[in-house]
Amino acid sequence: MADRSMAVVLAVAAATGVLAATSARAFIGGAGERVLAAGASGVTAQSPPPETFTRDEIEHEEPHITSDNPYEEPAPAARPSFERVQLPSRDGMLRLPGGRFVMGSSSVHAPPNERPARTVALPAFWIDRTEVTVGAYRSCVSAGACAVPPKASATCTFDAGDSELPISCVHWRDADAYCHFVHKRLPSEREWEYAARGSYAMAFPWGGVSGCGTAITLLNDSSGRSCAPRPARVGTHLAGASVFGVMDLSGNVEEWTGDWYVESLGPGPAPRSGAAHVLRGGGWLSPPSMSRTTSRDWGSSLEAGPNVGFRCARDS
Repeated sequence: MADRSMAVVLAVAAATGVLAATSARAFIGGAGERVLAAGASGVTAQSPPPETFTRDEIEHEEPHITSDNPYEEPAPAARPSFERVQLPSRDGMLRLPGGRFVMGSSSVHAPPNERPARTVALPAFWIDRTEVTVGAYRSCVSAGACAVPPKASATCTFDAGDSELPISCVHWRDADAYCHFVHKRLPSEREWEYAARGSYAMAFPWGGVSGCGTAITLLNDSSGRSCAPRPARVGTHLAGASVFGVMDLSGNVEEWTGDWYVESLGPGPAPRSGAAHVLRGGGWLSPPSMSRTTSRDWGSSLEAGPNVGFRCARDS
């Protein structure tokens, strides 16, 4: 983790009083939370209108992110397009069809923990359309099944007075407990990345460049200033939806997955034990380069910062 942008962390810490956690992207004293949006049972997902993207923004090399992106790739030549797809929706979840996709990055500029790129096959599964909200998490606390998040920062969302913010400042064990409380589970790292990019090699879920209109992150990789003073209400950045219509997979709060962290993706199944769990997607205190579809971060059992939240998944 030492090779990540520590300058960004120090800048954010200086500006917000946040204490750096086990990595340059995860914070022990900050705010950020996610909300579980309820959807109508058995109806078609209300995805944003279909949008067309150019090859500059998709396909086998990482597209342009920001002008100071350290992993920027040359723009490819051809220009195919794709449209967002509508999927079955139930109780705030979307049913992803599963399939084969290339996980990770083949770019020589990408961090080593995103390589090597490899083909992965997934069965169909359900995933929350949005991050778990304060209101949804409170119901678990009221039932005695979830712990009250630690008040690690003034920007933690549990007591922010807005039930539609994503829950933040949650330990991995508390995120896991919530998902089991609602008869779900945390998504695997493979499921998370597939929900974010589908079969396209996109740097961001929406296929374009980063910006405050699509995701709440730091303004750029050299800035300690965020797009907003806290994460946004879940599902409000419609233009930031993935090809499947899953919201807030970049920015807002970075999300716990069910997998143990290993530095190299490698072949074979996910590890069965470890010292830390995988975090994905970056948050409102993360730079754009750490909020990409292939970005990988980690947090220990002590991690419970304002930049950290989660969503749930379940088998189809």
